[in-house]
Amino acid sequence: MRKILDRLLEILACLIFVVMILVCLYQILSRYVLKNPSAFSEEFLRFAIIWVSMLGIAYAFGKGNHLAITFMKDKLNIKEGAIVEIVFHIIFIVFAFFIMIQGGANAVNIALYQISPALGIPMGFVYLSLPVSGVVIILYSILNIKDMYLKYKGGRIK
Repeated sequence: MRKILDRLLEILACLIFVVMILVCLYQILSRYVLKNPSAFSEEFLRFAIIWVSMLGIAYAFGKGNHLAITFMKDKLNIKEGAIVEIVFHIIFIVFAFFIMIQGGANAVNIALYQISPALGIPMGFVYLSLPVSGVVIILYSILNIKDMYLKYKGGRIK
């Protein structure tokens, strides 16, 4: 499951990033060569950076590459460290559910009928990145809890 989720996020984030580069190049070409700046590119790039950032946050969380203060956990033995990790992930599941998923869903509902000026898309699609990344973070947290439990019980982590 983790490998599939990792690969999906890698492909999606890279695809968005490649499209962002192409749109940015088009913006430069249209502004400086054609002397007719594109109206949609700046707005598209702003929305794309939101999506790629939120997906990147979820990916970094899943890989364990997020910012963490580990001085307390480093002083614990394996069993205590696993318990601290499990508690951390449970707290993060609660945070992701209430703030990212529920709060993000509220933002999507509020902004669904607001139309972006240049692209003409509902702004709810932009805010949809929040609940989507929240769901991914919760999935990663559940996988991490399973891994910590197996580590605590002496099982193998796959």
